[in-house]
Amino acid sequence: MSVGEIVSIVLAVLVVVFGFVSYYFYIRNKIQQAIASGIDNAEELEQIGEEKMAVVISALKQIIPAIVRPFISDSLLESLVQSVFDSMKAFAEKRVQKDLQEETQNEEG
Repeated sequence: MSVGEIVSIVLAVLVVVFGFVSYYFYIRNKIQQAIASGIDNAEELEQIGEEKMAVVISALKQIIPAIVRPFISDSLLESLVQSVFDSMKAFAEKRVQKDLQEETQNEEG
């Protein structure tokens, strides 16, 4: 095997790996956006937490590519949704605290 052939093989492997990694991050971003949107939409519904979670998971299943669905369990989707919800809740709480601090500073000043 010549050096040129080895370099060609290595480049081909790198391109394939880069393609898979890029696709992974694309799908991951798309799923995170769908989760955030689903949580936002579910908050408007007159349902309790578990029912809202089921609505979001159902919506997620529809956007996941068919080739990937067999590898993604409901428990994984549930943990992803819960993780995004916890992050959104933490952000909202920080924002409320910041707004309250600014409001009290304005009243004092």
